[in-house]
Amino acid sequence: MPTVTKPQSTSTAASPAVQFPPITRDHILNCSYDSWFPKYRTSCIKSRIIPLSPEFVEYIREDGIILADDDGAEPEDDGWESAPSTFRPPVEEVDSELDSDSDEEDEAPRLPPDQRFPELHQTIKDKIEELGGAVAPKLNWTAPKDAAWISPHQNTIKCTCPNDIYLLLKSSNFVTYDLEHAFDDCTPSNNSSATDGGPSSSPSFKPVLVLRSYFNPHTAMEFRCFVKHRNLVAISQRDLNFYEFLDGLRGEVLARTAQLFNNKLRYTFPDGCFAFDVYIPEAEADGDGDRNGAAAPLLGRARLIDINPWAPHTDPLLFDWPELLAMETPGPVLGVVDGAEAAGETSEEEVDSSSDNEEEDAEPELRLVEKEDPAAFNFSSPQYSAHKLPKDVVDASLAGEGGMRDFARKWREMTEYRRDVADWETRER
Repeated sequence: MPTVTKPQSTSTAASPAVQFPPITRDHILNCSYDSWFPKYRTSCIKSRIIPLSPEFVEYIREDGIILADDDGAEPEDDGWESAPSTFRPPVEEVDSELDSDSDEEDEAPRLPPDQRFPELHQTIKDKIEELGGAVAPKLNWTAPKDAAWISPHQNTIKCTCPNDIYLLLKSSNFVTYDLEHAFDDCTPSNNSSATDGGPSSSPSFKPVLVLRSYFNPHTAMEFRCFVKHRNLVAISQRDLNFYEFLDGLRGEVLARTAQLFNNKLRYTFPDGCFAFDVYIPEAEADGDGDRNGAAAPLLGRARLIDINPWAPHTDPLLFDWPELLAMETPGPVLGVVDGAEAAGETSEEEVDSSSDNEEEDAEPELRLVEKEDPAAFNFSSPQYSAHKLPKDVVDASLAGEGGMRDFARKWREMTEYRRDVADWETRER
């Protein structure tokens, strides 16, 4: 992520030793998509949640890419040219010729997903169809955005068949984090155990696959919002590029975000401190008009995209965590409500009408990328570039049986040649 020049907070400078509060396992679980989506579904993108079997999780964790062989779907013509083996390659692990131990027995061949977990494979196909034929996948917390480079749909996480999903999940470091490191640095709470297998009254971690109806958002209209003691204290632009038109929309961005927060999240989310991501689309031509006859707003209702832990691994974007932790709130609000409101049953009409009665709160600080910020001109480092592989490695991994073996042989020959040249130059000196 590009480095951005951030305003210096006087409170941060005066309190350099601000300590991060303990992070509990319960807080991380509360931010899992399957935990909060049923409550706020009327404010979210249309989604389907699929519980994952141990076989599927094991498949995602394994090295190598083996895709389903019954998936007859071909990619749409998105201007992306790739080899046919991109979609159904029988990729095997490298049968390393560098290993001198050739007496070991060969591993049993691994089955493709449609044979390994056929019911789950079919469920994924059905849910894709239910959502219009194109979805964006994620696990409990994270979408495989770092693997978009390998997608057959031109650098997006759009998926039109199960193989697209498998390819993204198996190529993503972000997804690996969900499965392996989601609870790193957590401290035990009164209701939970420090170990996965210990007795606990808190819910256990259950991996899920989330499929959201795919749409192509205007990334300038994505924002991350920070909540401290049930007060909305800060909002940051997510796409770290300069968009001149955003400055004229500051008022509407603040209003739409506060509307979603006050009417949906503020008193119903279990934790008082968290971050949430929103997408604010353009206003519909015949909706979201002003009932008092004023000019119609330019932006529609904010849509809830994700809820993130109040934790160091959540990217603060244009802020930094010390200043967020040091921010003072006008009056911490404790507790949650129950009943119909907590169940998220408020209708869209009630959400709009209740905005007139919002209590007066301190306005959150909204930060946008300014024209002079380095991030606005940083085109040399593409997003998630640290997670990409050389094209030769990707092509070899998708070239079918023997592709990685040939790549390993050529790599060995090249390194041996360079070593011989170096030895010869040393002797000649």
